[in-house]
Amino acid sequence: MTKLWKTPKKKKSTNRCSFCNKKIGLMGFKCRCDDVFCSVHRYSDKHNCGFDYKTLTKDAIAKANPVVKVEKIEKV
Repeated sequence: MTKLWKTPKKKKSTNRCSFCNKKIGLMGFKCRCDDVFCSVHRYSDKHNCGFDYKTLTKDAIAKANPVVKVEKIEKV
């Protein structure tokens, strides 16, 4: 007989640091990579973050500063 339902995936606990597995309590820091970290590993360089901050800032600068080109004036 085959299973008609999928087995549920295990949910990550949000009360532990995703890097060192230390108990966080109420002071967890959520990163842009959607993980929760302790106060030691809250910075992106401390937990080997997979989020690409460089392209995020490039896109924000490109949106804020659009390229403006003026049409050339024909000389008489």
